[in-house]
Amino acid sequence: MTALPPIGAAQLSEMLVASVGRPWREAAPGLTDVEIDDGGAEVRIEGRLGPVAVRARVRDAAGRTELDLHWHNPGATTIADLVVGVRVPGPANARVTIPQVIYHDNPSAAPDRTVPHVARGGFVTELHRLPIPAACLQGEAGDTVTLVAVPDPDEDAEGRARYGSLGAVTENGTSRALALSGVTMFDGEADITYVDKARTEPTASGYRTLEPGESIRQRFVIVAGSMPLGQGFRELVRIGAELFGEGGDAVIRGPLEDQRHIDLRLAAIDARAFTEGEVVGYQKFPAWGMPRWHPGRPAVDFLYGWTGQCLRLAWCEASVGLQRGERHRVDRAHAVVEHYVNGSGTNVPGMRHNSYVHDDRRWQGQNLYGRHIISARAHGETMSDLADLITLYRRYSKPVPQTWLAALREAADFISATTLPSGIVPLGWTEAGEPADDLVCAAGIPAAQAVVKAAEVLDEPRLRARAIEMAEAYHRLFGVDFDMPFARSTLDAACEDKEGGLAYLELLMALHDLTGDGEYLQRALVTADWLLTWVYHWNPVQDRGASLRERGFSAIGWPGVSVQNHHLDVFFPSYDMWRLGRLTGDERLQHWGRNVTSAMGQGICTAPGEWEFDVVGEQAEAFYVTNWQNRGFSNTWNPSWVIAHPLWQLLRFADTETA
Repeated sequence: MTALPPIGAAQLSEMLVASVGRPWREAAPGLTDVEIDDGGAEVRIEGRLGPVAVRARVRDAAGRTELDLHWHNPGATTIADLVVGVRVPGPANARVTIPQVIYHDNPSAAPDRTVPHVARGGFVTELHRLPIPAACLQGEAGDTVTLVAVPDPDEDAEGRARYGSLGAVTENGTSRALALSGVTMFDGEADITYVDKARTEPTASGYRTLEPGESIRQRFVIVAGSMPLGQGFRELVRIGAELFGEGGDAVIRGPLEDQRHIDLRLAAIDARAFTEGEVVGYQKFPAWGMPRWHPGRPAVDFLYGWTGQCLRLAWCEASVGLQRGERHRVDRAHAVVEHYVNGSGTNVPGMRHNSYVHDDRRWQGQNLYGRHIISARAHGETMSDLADLITLYRRYSKPVPQTWLAALREAADFISATTLPSGIVPLGWTEAGEPADDLVCAAGIPAAQAVVKAAEVLDEPRLRARAIEMAEAYHRLFGVDFDMPFARSTLDAACEDKEGGLAYLELLMALHDLTGDGEYLQRALVTADWLLTWVYHWNPVQDRGASLRERGFSAIGWPGVSVQNHHLDVFFPSYDMWRLGRLTGDERLQHWGRNVTSAMGQGICTAPGEWEFDVVGEQAEAFYVTNWQNRGFSNTWNPSWVIAHPLWQLLRFADTETA
């Protein structure tokens, strides 16, 4: 581990930020009236920065520097509009990672989307936005400097929990991290914060007032290290485990035992199931919840893949039915697949529609970025689910319809034949079966995974070879130096996102299952750490009276979504992360996999009226622990994947534990 240079009075004087007035400025006026008490392992430095005094305690511990600051008003008059904190210089030409908001400055975000950047004057955001409250700056030689702002909120008289803020600036080849007392900055403009729908808005938050004798305390940790170029995020996860180890140190019990959790989600499936003749499926949005407030929504529609996951729900129901001997579940799941296989085809063999609107008996693709396409992500996820259903049937010696096998083979052939010159799957296809564009992104990874699973199910060496070729193309683009982070998989948010990394981890695990090649596990270990930067290692305290606080909700183990959407949701490869930990002997990953699944037992309606739902088993898509939107509350937007994905994880855990 690289050692940090000692922080003495001169260095501290350059680091300390103190600004009075609005808008705040990154002012470092320098320490005056300095007094030093050097106790060896711990150094105490006192001084003043303009009207405010500071006592600093600096100590080196376990390869890191801990910096405790006690700011106070020594005078007889009020200090208003005060901003205090530190700035820490990073390496030249640094790559910056700040969990959930900055990944190598978000190079894949669409030009017309407003998302955070550090190279456009700088970005500073509220600490509760960050699953790991730290910023890592990595140099061209792999050297890293990481600044951690240890969360320690204070609560004002109205019960509002106030946190500090954290960010970074890169300009003219230089870099620095900033940790302040709560103010924000967007594209270099002070007092601007980032909110939902890719927007910004002014804010007056973060300024502090110190009456005579009052004080503010801050605690920071600074770590110098080294990681392979582009993998500074692994340093964040390592430091996060040391400082906020709860999620990875041991298994945490959630509010629900697994069987109770499974049964609640099955109840939600039962409420979503729809049958009219040969039309059988699970409603993407039921007759309750926020979506029904939106005019123009279909009365009944099914979505396959993405936020619908109709065939994944069918797998879940078939799995439970076969295990418990519940024939009605097996029959319904079978009918769901039959409706899809028999009805979703297009004029292009192997390319299928991924949405069915029952109101007018119409199959369709998706409208994405103003175009009508067949989504590669949705198609790939659905074909992977079909492969899993075939495997499930074979396990229970249940006959597999030949039409299912033919559909899987055609889809794998189509995907294999329509890759881009880069070797990856396109974002989607036109109705003619041509790539919709040549965008290099992670959205098509599930389609590559479908080819992997088809190769195994169909025992096709030709498909096996193509799957490996596609995986290598993705590795070259996304998995070597992370110069281009995973992006564009969250189909409504054109930016860097968790879901692209999620799909890549599942692809790597499927390839290891198919080939037995340990290299895929090594790549998966790197990807798992990237994904863990999206998972909350700590629990932000909400304001008094907020729903999440009053109900005892903890964010630990919950993942965020994208650099555009700063809320929590249930989409995470928890079982595959756990399985990766088992295969590699990494207990930390095993704990995280289990704890993410347990955390998602929160927020489920267990009795009518809970969490604003009247249907047992329902759960919100979004929980808001930041002021990106409605901080401290959740919504009632409830697409069917909110049921499908956690249930899929739970059933695979249950299957492994009873095997």
